[in-house]
Amino acid sequence: MAKMFFFVISADQAKIDMAVNFASRRKDKGDEVRFLIFGPAENFIAEHADLIENIDKAKEAIKPKACVFIAQQNKLEDKFKDHLELLPAGEYLSKSIDDGFSVITI
Repeated sequence: MAKMFFFVISADQAKIDMAVNFASRRKDKGDEVRFLIFGPAENFIAEHADLIENIDKAKEAIKPKACVFIAQQNKLEDKFKDHLELLPAGEYLSKSIDDGFSVITI
């Protein structure tokens, strides 16, 4: 079983959708999956309801998270509160690497 950490920084809709769908499928196949949205991707997702909807569909499988500091800086907490868990991204990434996850950057 693989341990995959999806680190989504892209502000490209097709890439974000691909990451959500791929991560969800891998989780369904039994892999351990962690999913973090960071930086430009946070701002982009906040402006695209269809991306939030796609993330919500996969929410149970991928348990998506986003950087709390970027969300606060860009006043996105209210927009994300029902869709993404907000946490310190650096700590989550470091812990995941220590736990043996391979980082896939999108």
